Amino acid sequence: MPLSGGRFSVRSEVHQETFHPQVGAQEEARCVYFRPMHLRQRLLNATESLCVWDVGLGGAGNALNLIRDHQDLNARVELHSFERCLKPLEFALHHAAKLDYLHGFESFLDQLIKAQRVTFKSGQLELDWHLHMCDLRDGYGPLSGKLRSADAIMYDPYSPAKNPELWSLPAFNRLREALTTPATLATYSRSTSVRVGLLLAGFYVGRGGEVGEKEETTVAATDPGLVGPLLEEQWLKKIRNSTNGEPIRQVPHTRSFLTAETWDRLLRHPQFSSLAVDLELPVRH
Repeated sequence: MPLSGGRFSVRSEVHQETFHPQVGAQEEARCVYFRPMHLRQRLLNATESLCVWDVGLGGAGNALNLIRDHQDLNARVELHSFERCLKPLEFALHHAAKLDYLHGFESFLDQLIKAQRVTFKSGQLELDWHLHMCDLRDGYGPLSGKLRSADAIMYDPYSPAKNPELWSLPAFNRLREALTTPATLATYSRSTSVRVGLLLAGFYVGRGGEVGEKEETTVAATDPGLVGPLLEEQWLKKIRNSTNGEPIRQVPHTRSFLTAETWDRLLRHPQFSSLAVDLELPVRH
């Protein structure tokens, strides 16, 4: 699908969604994932390989731009991509001439598809890339023993409207339980229900980067020191009136205001528990 500036991207007609629709794969990856999670600095400081989970491989835009943007660094990345259908990637490879982020990596992608693992060096950056063909609606348990706990997570499934199971509170709970070491997560969604779900799952949540028409995205972490700026009192005041406050708990999901139980859990979250102001939900009839 053509974008502005003569660029192209992949579109799923089944899901009616275009990958990286506004600014293209490279700039979106930088704004949404790399900068908010400070990946360049973390790679520079790493004493061993940085483990990155790529949730939603799609056309490999995030993964390949991760490599392109950091290939000047003498560093190592252990990259784990998760996907349940390779049609978007195969389509992208078939149209590689129009998708410039793929150029030079076609043979590595072919090997990744065939062997589900490929190791190579791009510039100074060493890659150990694993492909996990799985349905994460079943959680991360089936991958036990095959995965190192993530240092950083590029969370990029189809949208909550098209793929609600992976944006649900149970999904975020399973993800949080799978992380045994400090980790950051970044995603393009700024939905209140997504942010509330991440908080209830035990993450600390902050404002991510600006991209295209979105003035902010979302970044989260298992440790508050890894996120900045964190969502604060002003955000809590705002979401009291959100019609999309409740996280997705089951499918189908109906948007709704925050319940008293969810509100109480939010206020008891360590991110907000020190607030001096007593905030209450509006009374609804």
